[in-house]
Amino acid sequence: MDIEKKKVILQIVPSLEIGGAEAGTLEISRFMKQNGWKVIVASSGGSLIRNLALDNIIHVKLPMNSKNPLTIIINIFRLAWVIKKYRIKIVHVRSRAPAWSAYFACSMFRGIKFITTVHGAYTNQNFLKKFYNSIMLKSHKIIAISKYIKQYLIKNFKFSKKKLEKIVLIPRGIDPEKFKPERIQEKRIISMSSDWEIPDGVPVILFPSRIASFKGHKTLLKAISILAKDPEKKFICLILGTAKKNSNYSEELSLIINQNKLFDHVKFIGQCKDMPAAYKLSDIVVSPADKPEGFGRIIIEAQAMNRMVIASGHGGSLELIKDNYNGFLFKPKDEYDLANKIKHVLLLPKDKKDKIIKNANIKVTENYNLSKMCNSNFNLYNSLIN
Repeated sequence: MDIEKKKVILQIVPSLEIGGAEAGTLEISRFMKQNGWKVIVASSGGSLIRNLALDNIIHVKLPMNSKNPLTIIINIFRLAWVIKKYRIKIVHVRSRAPAWSAYFACSMFRGIKFITTVHGAYTNQNFLKKFYNSIMLKSHKIIAISKYIKQYLIKNFKFSKKKLEKIVLIPRGIDPEKFKPERIQEKRIISMSSDWEIPDGVPVILFPSRIASFKGHKTLLKAISILAKDPEKKFICLILGTAKKNSNYSEELSLIINQNKLFDHVKFIGQCKDMPAAYKLSDIVVSPADKPEGFGRIIIEAQAMNRMVIASGHGGSLELIKDNYNGFLFKPKDEYDLANKIKHVLLLPKDKKDKIIKNANIKVTENYNLSKMCNSNFNLYNSLIN
């Protein structure tokens, strides 16, 4: 078959709302399209579909976010239809439920290459859960987004020496042109500060993330309540992101704010469409995840924007931050340690801050560049069709 006819890839993600896996899907799809591939994305939809439309990338709306066994079975045939219609040669999936559908859909055709990306360490490894998780290993290649994820896979699943070669380490990357402090015009900061009603001259602590229990919002709010007890401490904490529909987690967070009278110290902003400006507006960016995260995109985005970062000392954060060198780590779920770290950073002399920021920026530039990530994916896809 003509090699050009093989350059057709289907990217599958549960939804296209804001998140690390979703951002990676968009970035790689755009890069592949620019390099002559035909790209189709299947998801349940979301606010990021407009980004695909801007790049003339086909989106197929399917309930890829469903964990209902019946829907997963029906999705096998839906995906088989997509594979046949667009003559797909590579299927790349980033989540377990759609991976089950994609695996069996691919098995209906000869020569389809099936790739998975593991974005996080799966918990509750009882027999059924382990079986459910194991679908991510049935691919021709398994992309691990960090050394932490690669080690997790090796430790928790049996790999023969030959099967170990299936794991490909491709860390996440960011666009150095987008996350460049010099490119953020002052009017963007002034406009954002005005819209969000940020008091002048007050240090800003920023936490951008979807609102979910494992992300560490409660730990952060408890740390803020500790700091707020000192009336001399002036600061504001901005929480960006939204919760899932029908989630009562936001109400739990509101309760902590009410109980501790944090109205003057915490603002929930919702979704933010200009993250580079939000980073530049801040003084400290916090990544307080209670559960170890696979990577930590907000860490490298903030560091590229020359911002001080404080993160939980576990998971992928340990690869990105060396404590007191290019950022700060705190003991996970320990609000007292987090409060102390925030206090410490607020009091740091400028020369010490500048040194930490410089160290962080160098590491991000050298190791976590978007073009590096996209080229690694490009080379992997090409190796599978040649």
